[in-house]
Order: sequence, then structure tokens, then C-alpha cells
Amino acid sequence: MMKILERKFKRTALSIAVVSVMLVPQAIAQDDTEVISVSGVRSSLAESLSNKKEAKSLVDSIAAEELGRFPDDNVADSLSHISGITVSRTRGGEAQYVNIRGLGPEFSIVTLNNRILATDDGGRNFAFDVIPSEMISGADVWKTVQAKNVEGSIGGAVNLKSARAFDNPGMQGVVSVTGDYNDLSEEVGKKFNGVFSNTFADDTLGFIVSLSSSSGTERADEMIDNYVFGVNDGLSYDVNNDGTISSDEENLVIPGSYALGAYATDFKRNGLTSSLQWRPNSRLEVTADVIITQLEADSTGYTQSFYMVDASAAQDRLTNIVLDGNVVTQMDIADVTMEVVTLDEHRTVDSSMFALSAEYMVTDDLTIKGDIYRSSSERDSGGKNTFVVAGSPGAHSGTYSLNAGGLPDYIPNWTEGRSSDDFGNDDFSPHWAARDGSDIEDEVTGYTLDGDWQFSHDYLVSVDFGIAYTSRNKTNTAYDNYSAGACNYCGYPFTFGEVGADVVLPFPYDNLFDGESGNFPRSFPIFSIPDYALGLAASDGMTLTDYNGNTRTFGENESALWEPVYNPVNSYDITEDTTALYAQANLEGDNWYANIGARVIDTDVTAAYSYNNILSIDVVDPDSSNPSWDVEYSDGSAQTAKGGYTKFLPAANFGIYLQEDLLFRAAAAKSLSRPTIDQMAPLTTDNAQSGLFTMNISGNPDIEPVYSNQIDAALEWYFEENSLLSASLFWKDLDGFITLNTTNVVIAGENFTVTQPINGDTAKVKGFELGIQKFFENGFGVTASYAYTDSSTVVDGVDAGALVGVADNSYSLSLIYEKDKISTQIALDYTGELVADSFSPLGDDYQSTTNAVSMVSASFNYNVNDNAQLFVEGNNLLGESNRTFQGRNDLPGNIQVYGRTLKFGARYTF
Repeated sequence: MMKILERKFKRTALSIAVVSVMLVPQAIAQDDTEVISVSGVRSSLAESLSNKKEAKSLVDSIAAEELGRFPDDNVADSLSHISGITVSRTRGGEAQYVNIRGLGPEFSIVTLNNRILATDDGGRNFAFDVIPSEMISGADVWKTVQAKNVEGSIGGAVNLKSARAFDNPGMQGVVSVTGDYNDLSEEVGKKFNGVFSNTFADDTLGFIVSLSSSSGTERADEMIDNYVFGVNDGLSYDVNNDGTISSDEENLVIPGSYALGAYATDFKRNGLTSSLQWRPNSRLEVTADVIITQLEADSTGYTQSFYMVDASAAQDRLTNIVLDGNVVTQMDIADVTMEVVTLDEHRTVDSSMFALSAEYMVTDDLTIKGDIYRSSSERDSGGKNTFVVAGSPGAHSGTYSLNAGGLPDYIPNWTEGRSSDDFGNDDFSPHWAARDGSDIEDEVTGYTLDGDWQFSHDYLVSVDFGIAYTSRNKTNTAYDNYSAGACNYCGYPFTFGEVGADVVLPFPYDNLFDGESGNFPRSFPIFSIPDYALGLAASDGMTLTDYNGNTRTFGENESALWEPVYNPVNSYDITEDTTALYAQANLEGDNWYANIGARVIDTDVTAAYSYNNILSIDVVDPDSSNPSWDVEYSDGSAQTAKGGYTKFLPAANFGIYLQEDLLFRAAAAKSLSRPTIDQMAPLTTDNAQSGLFTMNISGNPDIEPVYSNQIDAALEWYFEENSLLSASLFWKDLDGFITLNTTNVVIAGENFTVTQPINGDTAKVKGFELGIQKFFENGFGVTASYAYTDSSTVVDGVDAGALVGVADNSYSLSLIYEKDKISTQIALDYTGELVADSFSPLGDDYQSTTNAVSMVSASFNYNVNDNAQLFVEGNNLLGESNRTFQGRNDLPGNIQVYGRTLKFGARYTF
């Protein structure tokens, strides 16, 4: 049955849009006098436009179509329809983070009801896949700064709003069920959502409760590794075998390793949100909010790796080399070890927010509002991730060749004419066997006291003022077996068959990279991780001989080294306390408005972490096809670093109606974006055990926020009811933006490439946005937006090119039809090519880039009656993939495919 559904789905990837277009004329022909609906997507867009028009700064909004029904299943997907907003996605293709005006999530802040949300990663970036969209009633994107708003964003600020009973008095509710099918995972998911709201006691009391539960499987096929030795690595090779190295054979760009495979994530997402409101009189309103969510996402991945070239002396294995300039585009490789990887990644996130607020009108002119909240996020992953490698060394060979725009070819020639699937327990040996993962706890406690003082002056309407205190503590407690167990079995010391272990399993998928060109094995053996562990334990106390004839006696309990232990060097405990004071004057005339104010912040940071040193490095089997390195480290030494800053952040917004329907806006401000939490703790990781000799220091205790002086201008023409034509300009001058500094350092006799974040010199981001929204009397409508962003950076006084992750061009187009019982929409969200990494193996004049992506989605809704609705939705209908290339289009760095998704369900309101 599933195979039939898959074939039908693939043949009709755009079927939702086609059916929608076919049904719309029929609906029109049935009754030309039907009344245009004012609910659903049309109502949502009308409310969003009204919010934008009434705002006293440059704001874009998304409103729920009705109770418990957000425009998209994921809030970030809805935000991507706004001009200047793009999204980054999970490995399974789900929207996870938002980028605003070309700047990544680290330059923005996400709040819920103006409260800071705790996060489950090492930084501040809020992952939108954690919170169900049914719990959100709307979202505002603040593109310009007001002094009264929470600081911390340069790109823009996103404030999510949860539904409350007083928003829609009376009793109402909604229940919905949804199923989904993805043509890559070939799995069906399910989702349930229920919302109930009521007010009583003459609307002086109200409560709302929402429950959401979903589960499913996401799948991604990914080329995770195409490591390339670059010109700066200085590799040379006698390509023509004439016994000498000519200038054309120096500083070659040579592919070193190639790995690709499949990843599946089984997820469960549950959420509860509730709000209780009390309004005993017109002067007092008290609100209590509770939000509790849990995300369980367990991923399993299988990859096959080919290690072809390394920096050791064993470089006589290459023949039939083809050069394009100094780039090796094809080669035959001898003595290739088949390596396969099985991995498990566990992400369980429990998030909550408890809040109490009260608003009291002290006098007719003075209103005071107090707010107390605690937001927390806990990620339970400590030591629960597993990455195991097994290899089959021998006289294997293969041919590697590059392909423009796609996956490289790797045609293996396994011994005895076998295929990858023919290898079993007697062929595979253990190798790298890593266990890792961190328990992350993030807790944010906030107190705010705001005042609104009204004036009867001709121009001074009111003054907003207040004080806020926020304390944030994030701990990352890491567990791993890197120091003793991860490489304890490196070098293929025995086969699993020798110790009586049965670990090899067949590849579980028959559609690896389905539709992608490239000649490479589409299936390969995989491993049971529990059986892999039993295989290690079976070697305890045994004396065994490896494939090179070397013998080794294993300790009676040596496999215990595989167990993860607490790693202080990869752990940290960071506390950040911030006090903010603000005042903002709000002015208004007959056809204009303005607000002018300033925010003063004082932040203190304390970071606790540990550091160790590399004491020695020894090469094991340097002449083998796959050597390893023994690395000795010192014990970790506890460190504490403190920092802080006090900043004055002025902001001004101005708007004037040039005519009744034409609004001009302007804004100027100084803003900041704080470093991510993990950028303040210098955790150190290296690849010394693989012989690559790279070291990454993830943080820097001396790092400071990025500051920006910014100017905005916009023109908005509300030419008809619920219609808009707009244009805006923005300019941001960033100082001290955070970038990676790369240095070469000799450590234990080896030349390491060391990267560490620093405050760079300057960066500039400028651009413009265009937008249109128009509805017609026949039920059709269109929304479209376009954004152009130009960025430049300077590091150490030298032009360093565009900011990483900034797309020059992005646009969104939605075609809508809504009338009587039918509501349908097809949307295109386009993100242009962007710089993924300032590094390229081709040299300093090149960069790694990510190709443009066009995501198409469509929906069709049919109202059976006033209460019941049927719906179907499709995502990624074009089957787009994510492709990054390292300076030229035949040198891929990462290729990720995640398939199309069809959703279908029913909704009942009362």
C-alpha cells in the first residue's frame, strides 16, 4: 500500500496546486454571487496588515487564521513569507531558525509575550521546531528598534504571542487531526491538537488551554564529507610518473575523503499551553501563563566512507590522475579501506515557561505593569550519542571522479569481485568508537516593571518608562570517551568474526539518493550498535592479531573504556545578569507620529570552564593506507573568566502620512547583538587523532557584543482595503562583528591550524525590500515580497568579502483563492546563493557557497459546514535539496536531500 502511495505521490508532486487551480473555477462557476469569506488566510493577512499599519515602528506580522490554526504547520515557515526573512532547516527539512535581513539567528532575538525564551543548544538561538504552531496566535517581526523593546537584536526581533481567552470572549474550541507522508522516508506521521477557551462571570474571568501531540519520521540523504586538501596544504604529486615534481604538480587540490549516507529522525512533540486571566474591574487585569513542551528526536544514521588521500608518507597509491589546472578531478586509488559508520543521536528537550503579570491603572493617566517569569530548557543528551566506525582493510581499490553540480562518482573494486553488501562479520573490524553528548540546562528569570504615563499635551501623547532585570544561567555538561576509549580500537585490531560477534546488518533503504545522479554504492552494510559494543566486550582478555600481523592482548575489562565519562574540558557554566532602564517619549500630530528614547543596559558575565594541553603526538603505522595518531593530553585545569559592559542605546522612529493612504516611515538606532553563550567559553576540540591537525576553540572570554548603528526608511501605500504596496531601505554599520580567526600554531611538534572567534573590525549590511498584498472581489489574492541584501566585512583592515550566510536575493510569492467553502494557496519561497564559508581549498580568493533554494508549498481547505473542515497540504513540492560547493561546482562540500511531504486532516470548531 505504501509503495503505491509513494508512486502516486511522486507522479503528482504538484497535485495539490493543480487540483486547487482546477477546483477554483468550478467554485466560481457554481455561484457568482457568493459572499467572500472573511475567515481563514484572507482574515489572517488582513489582521497582519492592520497590525503593520498601526505600529509605531517598522513591523511585519503574522496572525493565526483562527483559534488553534496558524498559517503554516511551523511558525518559521510562516515567517519566511515576510520580506527579508529566510529560514535554515533541520536535517529532515523542517524550518528551525530564522534569518532576518540577511543576518543569521545569532543576530536576532525571539521572545514569547515579550519574554526571553530559554534554548536547548549551546547558544541563544531559538529553535522553532520545539514549539507547536497551534499554541501561537501571532508573531510580530520588529525590523526597527524602540527603546521600550527588549534589546539584543540587530537583524530584527521576533515576538511570538500565545492565545488568551480575553482575545475572543465566550466559549469556543477546536479539535484537529492530521496525517502526513514523506516520499523519502516513506513513513506516515500523525498529529492531534485541541484548544478550549471560555470566559465567564460577566467576562471578568477567562481561561484557555491547548494540547498538541505529534509524531513521525524525518529522513535525509546526505553527503556529509568530501574533504579536500587545498593549495595551502602544500601537497604535491608526481602525476605523470616522470620521477620529478614540476610546478604544475605542486600545491594540488586533491579530494581526501568521501562519505555519504542516510539519516532518519523519529520525533515526538508534545505541548501544553494555558492562560488564566482575571479582570475584576476596568483598572486591573492579572494574567498567568503556562507553557510546557517536550521534543524527543532520536536520529540514526548510516554512512559509507572512502579514505583516499592523507598527509602521511603513504602517497604512492594514486594512478591515472586527471588535472583541471591544479585540481584533481579523477584518480584511481589503491589500498582503500571500506569504512562504514552507524550513529545514534538523541535530543530530548523539555521546555517550559511560567509567568505572572499584572496591569493596573493607577490614575486615568498612569498605568503600571509588572511581569515575572521563568523560562527553562533542558536537553538530555549527555553521553547518549554514539558514532561507531568499522573498516575492512585490504587490497581494495576504486575510482573517484568529480561531477559538475552533483555527487562525485566512487566506483569501488572490492577484493574477490564482491559488492559492498557482500561484506560481513569476518571482514569488518572495529575502529573509531565514540560516545558523546551534553546535558544542557538553560534558565532565564526575568522581572520587569513598566509604566505608561499619558499626557494631554498637543504633541506629547505619552511617556513609556521602566526597568528590567534578567538573569540567565546556562550549563553544558559534556560526557564522552575521547580521552581513552574512542580510539582504543583504531587500526582494525581484529574482525568481529574472530571474537564471535554478529554485528552486520543489511542496509535498510532501497532509495538512497533516489533521483540523484552519481555512480556510487547505493547500499552497504550497517551495524547494530548494541552488538558492536558486545563485540568490543568479547575481545576482553584475548590476544588477537590484526591484518598487518601485529598482535595485541586486551585487558580483562578493556571494553569499559568505551563508556562515556564527564569531560570538564568540553563543559561550561555561564551566568549572565542584565539590568536595563529605558524611557521613551511618544509624540503624535494630525498626520504624523514619533517616538524617541533610550535604553541603558548593564551586563555582567561569569564563565567557568576547563582547559587542557596536548603533550605528545605519535604516528601509528605511518606507511599504512589508514594510519592513526596517539595523542596524550594533560588533565583539565579549571578556569574562571568574568566580563561585562554598560551601553547606551538610543532609538527614534518617525512616521508621516504624505496623503491619506500613503505612509512614510524613518528610524535610526544603536543596537547590539550579544555573543552566543558558547562563544564566551573557550572549549577546545581537535582532530589530532585523525592526523588532520586542526583545532577549534569555540569561545573567547574576551568576546564582546556586536554593535550596530542603523537607519531605516519605508514607504507604504495602502491603496485599497486590506491591500498594500511597500518599499523600504535599510543600512546597518556593524562594529566588532564576531568572526573566526585562523592561525597556525606548532603544538607537540605538529603544525596545527587553530580557529577561534574574535571581534572583527567592521561589517556593513544594506539593502531594500519590496512588498505587495492585493485581494480581488472574485476571491483571488496575491502577496509577494522581494529583498536585496548587500554585505561586506573588514578584518584586520583587509576586505574579507561578504558576511557568511547572507543571501543577496530572496523573495516570496503566494497565490490565494478564498471564497465560500474553499480556501487554497500556493507559495514559493526563494533564497538566493549565499556564502556558506569564507574558506575554500582553492585558496584565499575563493569561498564556499550554498546554491539557491526554491521551496514550494500548497494547501487546499474545504469547509464542509460552519464547523467542520477538511484540508490537504504539500511541502517542498519541487523536491529541493541543500547543496554547498567549495569554490567550484564540481567540489561539493555538503549535499542534503529531504523529499516532499503531504499532509491531510480534518478540523472541527465549536
